[in-house]
Amino acid sequence: MNFSYRADIDGLRAIAVLLVIFNHVGLSFFSGGYIGVDVFFVISGYLITIILTHDIQSKRFSIARFYKKRVVRLAPAYFTVLSVVSIIAWQVMLPGELTEYFDSVMYATLLMANIYMRNEVGDYFSQDAEGIPLLHLWSLGVEEQFYIFWPLLLLLFAGKVSRKYMWAVVTAFIVALLLYAQHKLTQNAAKAYYSMPVRAFELLIGALIGFLPQLKLPKKLLQSLIWGGLVVLFATAVYFDKQTPFPGAMALIPCLATALIIYLGQSSPSSNILLSNRFSTWVGRISYPLYLWHWPIIVLFGIYMRPLNVENQVVIVLLSILLAFLTYQLIEKPSKRFVMAANYKVIVIGFLMPALSFIAIAKTVNLNEGFPDRFPQSVYSKQEAMLSYAHVIRNKCMDIEDPKALPDQEDCVLGKPKADIDFLLIGDSHANGYSAMLDVWAKDANLRGYDITQSSTFYLPGVQRSEANFNRWTKLDKFAFRNEAITAHLAKTHYPTIILAGSYVPYFGDEVKLEDGKHHSNAEIFKTGFMKALEIAYQSSDQVILLNDVPRLDRDGVPADCNLRNEILNTQAPCTVSRKNYEAQLLQFNRIVAEAKQKYPDLKIIDPTRVICNQQTCKIMINDVPLYRNKDSNHINDQGSRQLGIEYLKRFGNPLKD
Repeated sequence: MNFSYRADIDGLRAIAVLLVIFNHVGLSFFSGGYIGVDVFFVISGYLITIILTHDIQSKRFSIARFYKKRVVRLAPAYFTVLSVVSIIAWQVMLPGELTEYFDSVMYATLLMANIYMRNEVGDYFSQDAEGIPLLHLWSLGVEEQFYIFWPLLLLLFAGKVSRKYMWAVVTAFIVALLLYAQHKLTQNAAKAYYSMPVRAFELLIGALIGFLPQLKLPKKLLQSLIWGGLVVLFATAVYFDKQTPFPGAMALIPCLATALIIYLGQSSPSSNILLSNRFSTWVGRISYPLYLWHWPIIVLFGIYMRPLNVENQVVIVLLSILLAFLTYQLIEKPSKRFVMAANYKVIVIGFLMPALSFIAIAKTVNLNEGFPDRFPQSVYSKQEAMLSYAHVIRNKCMDIEDPKALPDQEDCVLGKPKADIDFLLIGDSHANGYSAMLDVWAKDANLRGYDITQSSTFYLPGVQRSEANFNRWTKLDKFAFRNEAITAHLAKTHYPTIILAGSYVPYFGDEVKLEDGKHHSNAEIFKTGFMKALEIAYQSSDQVILLNDVPRLDRDGVPADCNLRNEILNTQAPCTVSRKNYEAQLLQFNRIVAEAKQKYPDLKIIDPTRVICNQQTCKIMINDVPLYRNKDSNHINDQGSRQLGIEYLKRFGNPLKD
């Protein structure tokens, strides 16, 4: 078995880590750059398997020795990065964030970061995941969990199955685990992404290479096939995106391309200039610490509200490379000498002692609730506001179990709890976000409101809503069910006032698809459904009110906790969004409203943003209270909603009294 150095594998490592970094820094050209992790899995599976099979066949295999080598390879850089990131986290994270971070540290220390991310973070591509400093360690958790079982399985089969038939055994495992992965992907794609059993077939594809006979092909054909594999890798990195069903069957494409490159490279390991040049092999050698460093740096830039523009993208890449090089030179290389030390000493000193230290620190932080005395009380007041969610406070009203029924009137009271209901609030989670504001107005006007909101359900009778799911449209049945229930309810119930509110922007983009069996474009269908909603509302009430939506923060790249971060970090980042961008996003909706206003001149439009927007910008905090939810770009929190109502009353009077 050939253990000679292979420059092409270091070149593959370079491609893998750079694809991941380019994807993470936001280069849209590499929307599928996350496949770099799958390239790493195949490489790892191949290298570990040829080493293990050699040791088993030469009667030198030892579990303790195997894990000692893993500790020497991984632990020094791993614990170095954990230490530095933890020190920074102490300086910049709020108590709740710090306890969550150290929870992730405990899992990462025990090589179970993927389990933490699966259970606590969820969707790898979600906005919430962008602020998790140790998110990327999920892949190391997958690898090390795989290596709990794979050496033992190899040891078992090596004594019973001839080497020339091992390819069939490994192939059988690959097929079985691929089918399992595809099944899990359809059940819950977000959780499947982090799962070791779901990812195991990728490592086994690498393992399979070591059991295949080498091919003797003409050099030009070998080179052409290797270039073909590289083209496939780059094509997947360009054409895949977060909507690609992944992992599962689609992961076969980059994994098999990687396997082909490694397999053919056995016959011609240094023939490809892209893989074997000095720069590629140098990046490949520092690829492990480069992978470890890049994501915490990106998260730190996010914490300091630095935009991922070209300048900062370059800074992040260069800083990551610098830290990776220093880690490789000062930490990794000197640590290699410990491979000659006793197994138990390396495992105890190199892994168990630092792991127990991190666990002890994490437990201390947890027991002390993140050491809240680190920041002034005003910080915690703002944080408390951002964590106040209307649909949690009033959970018997929003998103009840049966979308075909309306919530109990006695559970969903806004304003005065009197006998007669004065207004009905219809809409989605954005409408529900206004419930505290409406509560303020209703109490001031001695009115009672009834909230029948449901998430993702603006009132569009006769319309079906579908949402993008891995480039396929999935019907949101609860949308039609709730709107049918509202229509039936209004046919037999009259209210003095009906208030319509919601999130309007998604209906005019590509994240939502509307159908009514008659029209084709979302705008046409929305307009028809909206006009029908107004017709029904006017038949069932004396007055109809439409609430304008609040600005969305994502287009301007302003985080919901911008003011909070400025206070913690002593920074002066601008915490406003562009009025021009806000109006541009609602342009199509406002045109439809203008037409509706011509048909229904007495349609009353209330714009709560009058108290936060001027001609140029819109604030995201009112009366020193953050307006938006934590880690959310478009939902307002309960306390912010209430302040919105109070400030509107002061400046413009009560719009429900007119």
